Amino acid sequence: MKATGWGDDGMDGESAMATKHTGAKESGATPDLQKLKRYFSEAEQMTSEARGRALRAMDYFDSDQFSAAELALLRERRQPPVVINRIKPAINGIIGVTERTQADPRAWPRNPADADSADVATDVLRYIADFNRFKRVKQDCFKDLLVPGSMAALVGVDGDLEVTVTQIRWEEFFHDPRARRPDFKDARYLGIAKWMYADDAEAIYPEKAREIGEALQSGSAGGMAASAAFQDRPLIGAGAGASGTWIDARMRRLLVIEIYYREAGDWMRCVFTGSDILESGPSPYVDHRGRPDCPIEAHSAYVKQDNSRYGAVWDMIGPQDEINKRRSKSIHLLNVTRLQAVEASASDVDADTARAEAARPDGVIPFGWALVNNVAEFQGNREMMAEAKAEIERMGPSPAILGRNEHDDSGRALLARQQSGLVELANLYGALEDWELRIYRQMWARAKQFWTAPRFIRVTDDENAPRFVGLNQAGGQGSDQGAASSLAEIDVDIEVDSQAETGTVQQEAFNELMRLVGSSAAYQQQVPLATLIQLSPIPHKRGLLDTLNQAAQAQSARADQEAQMGQAMAQAKLAELQARTAEIQAKAPLHGATGFAKTLDALTYAKSVRADRTGFETGETAQESDQENR
Repeated sequence: MKATGWGDDGMDGESAMATKHTGAKESGATPDLQKLKRYFSEAEQMTSEARGRALRAMDYFDSDQFSAAELALLRERRQPPVVINRIKPAINGIIGVTERTQADPRAWPRNPADADSADVATDVLRYIADFNRFKRVKQDCFKDLLVPGSMAALVGVDGDLEVTVTQIRWEEFFHDPRARRPDFKDARYLGIAKWMYADDAEAIYPEKAREIGEALQSGSAGGMAASAAFQDRPLIGAGAGASGTWIDARMRRLLVIEIYYREAGDWMRCVFTGSDILESGPSPYVDHRGRPDCPIEAHSAYVKQDNSRYGAVWDMIGPQDEINKRRSKSIHLLNVTRLQAVEASASDVDADTARAEAARPDGVIPFGWALVNNVAEFQGNREMMAEAKAEIERMGPSPAILGRNEHDDSGRALLARQQSGLVELANLYGALEDWELRIYRQMWARAKQFWTAPRFIRVTDDENAPRFVGLNQAGGQGSDQGAASSLAEIDVDIEVDSQAETGTVQQEAFNELMRLVGSSAAYQQQVPLATLIQLSPIPHKRGLLDTLNQAAQAQSARADQEAQMGQAMAQAKLAELQARTAEIQAKAPLHGATGFAKTLDALTYAKSVRADRTGFETGETAQESDQENR
């Protein structure tokens, strides 16, 4: 069995078919190749107009906004083809908001006994997201949603049984043209049409090497007509695709189609070319209930009444054309001088001579001729162009969302304006959130299906140290930081926690804390420096806290060492005092006054010893000092 996850691999602009893996059963019945080819042809023909609009939207995003006919007309007028691309900043702004939004998967237990298992499921989802750099994949797919109109990704596994999330480029994605829902859940089939080199296809399907070679030699792909929308490079001259089929004999390439389709309520999968079936059978991927499932998750921005799909760029094309043409016309008015005859004597001077004089910086306008005033037309173009710019800006994120407000408001006020400014874009962000949730659920289904052997995953959400979570461990043992006895037995609900950027609010709260600490010396003594650093928004504060902790531990160790040395010295002097006092008391009756004098010397020495012990022993009172002096 060979399962796929087609996606860009960075090699010669091609995408590799997925590596093979075992574990799925081949279907005994061979699917109807002609029916599957009709599915693809139907999708190609009935969505050709929408694909044409998607290509045009991509051109506008890439600043290619004048047609060949328009460029020829502008050259004839000697009018500059000015392009002021307002679409790209608007789209990048919409995408950039997702960069500042933190969205993490979260698994919730379905009964109280599964609380620990839900934490393991959350760790699994975050590991898969980190492994696939899913945040980057999500943004690339979101661009497809906004510009051409539809985004898609395939959640599969690679040769090492790692769960993979691969973007399906919009040019390669096809679908049931009768599907009406934006999330394609009513589609009968979804698929990928991918150009492949023959040697790559033969390496994946060595048993089909002869059929692939024969198709290339004959130049026939079973009557499948070429389409510009599915080409990965423009078709120029008599090269690729010149025969009108999905065969590039000169470069030894052919179009390989992977389709997932419903049949009798089950999801089936087939990989075929225009002339042969390479692989077929039930879908190798199952859902969390163990049923065959389609691993492709797709979504469209907008769906028209005829089921054609388009993105946010399509509504911006009209205002963008107005901006370009009015800017070009305004520059043309500034560079071109127009004359008119105002006197009958103007006929004495040739019009070309008058025009040449008017074009010179130091020219002299002949008598009877006058310059035409372009101020009103120029000003009108500027005003209409300003309205067109404002219209495109309204379709994108507002300055409040992007944090470009001139007022120095608080962080909470800025966050409130950002949230209100996102109302008009809620449909697009809602589509992205729904698609992301479905992707995470597909990730969990792949992990339950293919991660059956004991293994460990490393979770790096802890700033102090990574955690290692054991999966499929006997008796739930194998890790002190979490373990699961069987991943396939865990049953959880998956959600996505989305949080807007809180940097400004955090900075505002920290500034308020610093103001309180600075207002009183008592607060300064009560709030440690480490606490202030922990609450601050400064980067890399974990390293700074570790340095402070190490310095505090070293200082405490030195203080303890000095205290121990002082106590040892005090105890030695006290022992010496006790020994000398005992000696004096034994000799006092024999020496009389001399002994009394020596006793006074001993008491004086004891007082000096007690003074040396100050700071190491406490409890001496003024009354005890007086009794000692007496």
